Amino acid sequence: MNFKLEDRFSKIAIVFAFTVLAIGGMFGLLQLLTRTPYSPIQLSPDQYYLSLTAHGVLLAIVWTAFFIMGLAVFVISRELNINLNKYLLQGSLILSIVGVIMTTAAILSGTSNVLYTFYPPMNASALFYLGLTILILGTWIFAATIFLAFIRWKKATKSAIPIATFGVLTTLIIWLEATPGVAIEVIKDLIPMSLFNTPVDVLEARTYFWYFGHPLVYFWLLPAITLWYFFIPRLLNTKLYSERLPKVAFILFILFSTPVGIHHQFVDPGIANQYKFLQSVLTYLVTIPSFLTAFTLLATMEKSYRERGGKSLFGWIKELPWRDSVFAGIAFSMILFAFGGIGGIINASYTLNALVHNTTWIVGHFHLTVATAVTLTFMVSSYVLIPAIFNKAIIFKKLTVLQPYLWFIGMTIFSTAFHIAGLYGMPRRTADILYGGLAPSIWIELAQIAAIGGVILWVSGVIFIFNSGTSILKGAHVAMDAGSLFEKVNEKETILDRISVWVILAIIIIILAYVFPFLQIYSRGLSPAPPLPP
Repeated sequence: MNFKLEDRFSKIAIVFAFTVLAIGGMFGLLQLLTRTPYSPIQLSPDQYYLSLTAHGVLLAIVWTAFFIMGLAVFVISRELNINLNKYLLQGSLILSIVGVIMTTAAILSGTSNVLYTFYPPMNASALFYLGLTILILGTWIFAATIFLAFIRWKKATKSAIPIATFGVLTTLIIWLEATPGVAIEVIKDLIPMSLFNTPVDVLEARTYFWYFGHPLVYFWLLPAITLWYFFIPRLLNTKLYSERLPKVAFILFILFSTPVGIHHQFVDPGIANQYKFLQSVLTYLVTIPSFLTAFTLLATMEKSYRERGGKSLFGWIKELPWRDSVFAGIAFSMILFAFGGIGGIINASYTLNALVHNTTWIVGHFHLTVATAVTLTFMVSSYVLIPAIFNKAIIFKKLTVLQPYLWFIGMTIFSTAFHIAGLYGMPRRTADILYGGLAPSIWIELAQIAAIGGVILWVSGVIFIFNSGTSILKGAHVAMDAGSLFEKVNEKETILDRISVWVILAIIIIILAYVFPFLQIYSRGLSPAPPLPP
């Protein structure tokens, strides 16, 4: 079967993602050094918030979305051996890129320094909100393209869903569950606010945003976890410890990843405590599939060691292929994600959240998730995807091994310093932490340590972009059969493969979790605030 169209889509999406990663990483370094006391780079407050907005939007939404789209097309076409609808696929890509260009232009113009969360009544350029709307529309068309291909395959085969495909479908289901929240906020409130200065109720808008904002974490994570399930057994020349536990984990993510956003609003008045508590409990439930994932993958690693005759209790750890860049990157992603998960439980705890809310603890936490569990996994997976999709060999093999180690070291330093600083009360999202000389000295010291880690991260990122870019442009041609990466599945479907059942149940849980908070907000009456420049 010819996959020329699908591969062209994946190439464009992945190159676009790499470009955005490079730009977003540059803005990340600039804003980090600006808030580091006595650093040689000090942006003005306006430039700082522009950099912070660009860093958050480009990396949290755009880099991840485009890499996931490129990966999803590759997995679905090859694992299911099926072509996708050419017109829908091309249309989704064009719309998504146009949306990103519009939003990025608004940010770089300096008129939209509203950060990744774009909370009203801060008012951005209408171009910012329109770009986001077009981007979301493009991703919806993309999701429809994937599901139409899957339905055709399902009718033709009636077999069990392969694990990588299951992971892709779960990712897109979570995206479709979550994005209506931000779509309603943008279309109903933010575009009228920007175009006509229409007042906006802050609590209503924030609730719609976090309906989307936290499930977005799992939209990032699910493709990374899928890649863990895919690569670990292949790198260790074994089978997964269980073929069904990954599907159970994916189903639990479908059920519990969306109705958890209100745990970001514990300090917001206007939402009853019982509704906040309910979503706190649901947040704890979504840790269960993470534990199942950790168990399955660690058991697979030990199983491989035992199959080779290993006897000692912990000898399997030493025998893992730590010099393989893909394995090392995935292993480091899993290790730091474990610490990020522990921090996430604290963030979702009803009382402890008050201690860390809006401090650098939160920055340290989400850099362990999206910036490591996700980004580092995507990076090292690219060392396989570039030969498979672009048919180009990686040029600098030794750099591929160095790069994930540098990322792990840099992120450990950066995140640890910011976690500790957060416990000392250092605020996030401030261009200057000195407070006119009144800031505690411990803030200064920890900010400088975090900056050292951030510079190491940036160097690792530069190595990745340089190595990937030169390999795509100048790497030796390799005739790799991408389909050989996937195994044929001949199992009959089970209840686990009845995705429609789990989607319906998920919608019921979402309604139960959100109908009462919104009823409270609307029954009390809205209190619209006039828009303000950021």
